[in-house]
Amino acid sequence: MDEEAPPRGMGLPEGLELRPAREEEARDLAELWSYAFPGERSVDERVQELDEGGTYGGLETAWVCQGEEGRLGALRMYELTLHLWGRAYRAMGLAAVAVEPGARRRGVGRWMCERALERARTGGSVLSLLYPYRVSFYSRLGYTLAGELHRYRFSPAELPLFAERAHVERADSSAAVEKVRALYDRVARESNGLLVRPPGAWEFLEGGGTVTCLFRNSEGGAEGYMVVEPARRMRHGRRELRVREVVAESADGYRGLLGWLSAQRGQWDRLVYDALPGEGLHRVLSHPERPGAPRTRGLWFESARILRGPMLRILDVEALLGGGEGVNGDGALLAVRDPQIPDNEGVWRAGTQGARKVQDKPGDGALPVSLATDLLVAGSLPGVPSPPEGWTPPLGVRDFRVLDSF
Repeated sequence: MDEEAPPRGMGLPEGLELRPAREEEARDLAELWSYAFPGERSVDERVQELDEGGTYGGLETAWVCQGEEGRLGALRMYELTLHLWGRAYRAMGLAAVAVEPGARRRGVGRWMCERALERARTGGSVLSLLYPYRVSFYSRLGYTLAGELHRYRFSPAELPLFAERAHVERADSSAAVEKVRALYDRVARESNGLLVRPPGAWEFLEGGGTVTCLFRNSEGGAEGYMVVEPARRMRHGRRELRVREVVAESADGYRGLLGWLSAQRGQWDRLVYDALPGEGLHRVLSHPERPGAPRTRGLWFESARILRGPMLRILDVEALLGGGEGVNGDGALLAVRDPQIPDNEGVWRAGTQGARKVQDKPGDGALPVSLATDLLVAGSLPGVPSPPEGWTPPLGVRDFRVLDSF
């Protein structure tokens, strides 16, 4: 969604309200979203998802922008739970922001998003998360890019045949799938950015077309899993296997899964692997050069493409700082500017008994809410409660990552 300031003489329509979608509007909304986001899903598929409910909800997550001119746009708000620095926060997932073709370039999209932020904060959400259609649009609403993946393409033979691969097996039984889900829950609590998954988020394991592998240690405990699927379209006739998801809580588990991938060299020409920066996958590959990439800088070579994904925003500074020992100690001060949510603006004092605003005017040196969110992701925002004792990210990787879309 991208809307700049409306042209002169074309101001915001009159009588706007953001209201819940009605049952009889499902097909009209599906048609709007199919027009705004072509090629993602058909109208019928969207109608079915609204009627039956998707992974994070159905029609109850849809909101309509209504004005004197009629329906002008729509969006969806999902109720999520996000793990960050050892704590679980309620978060609003903002998605499917679309404006009717005749109402575009009049500020409707921005107005809808601002009302969504207000509603989510009033409803108890501390953070908001989205995948941006246009980064610049959401940056002006206080969001900041939070996650990053490095997409590698390489031959399986470029990975070592780690001996730990002997402990990897197909997770094709209900008991093994339950171990996968339990492992994800454990790792999510010790990671930054993983969501609490509802049951519907695991349907991809049972839908066919994917293979799930589970690493068991010598005692039979699960320490890692991986989901792979063949590419829908082969690139240049090459057989390509995509690594859809990797979750490991031990170095042995991680090495075992990589070794399993290496052993697939006889069947697959190429692997596609989206790695966290902290994995340092380029140090594992024997030759980390992306196939077919031109050498545009002397003898340098391209290893991976950077994927920038979710954007994050603080919705409730008081709730974020409330309770627990701050990273800068009891009594840490935090000055914030937030033009979209005035209740966040001011100077806040964090303490073990909660946070309180000590000054309404934030001052010239205050942090924009987007920069405050950057510091939150980095673990250096003053006044935020420290991680619980003993909290340690798996494999030492502290990258912000979200495996799920919504």
